Amino acid sequence: MNAEGIITHPRPLCSLPEQPEIVRLLDEQFEAIERNERELDAALKRSEALRQSILKRAFSGRLVPQDPTDEPASALLARLRTKRENCAPGERNPRVSRAKAE
Repeated sequence: MNAEGIITHPRPLCSLPEQPEIVRLLDEQFEAIERNERELDAALKRSEALRQSILKRAFSGRLVPQDPTDEPASALLARLRTKRENCAPGERNPRVSRAKAE
């Protein structure tokens, strides 16, 4: 299409009474989009704060109730280290995935 075709081609226009209504509807939609963006930003901030809180509790041992009969982590690590040192290099047990173990 050339410039002459663009000029002579009819283009539908909204009537004058329809134009303010269309602008009003578009404004409502843009306001809804902006409101959703603000809500999403707030939810992302809450999510990050919750993530940090969960990690902090997990690393401090307060995420789940502790079983007083469990051995301390230092004892578990020492036991695993001893077990590893007592195995020959080719005898190490390969890790078994949970899917295979179940």
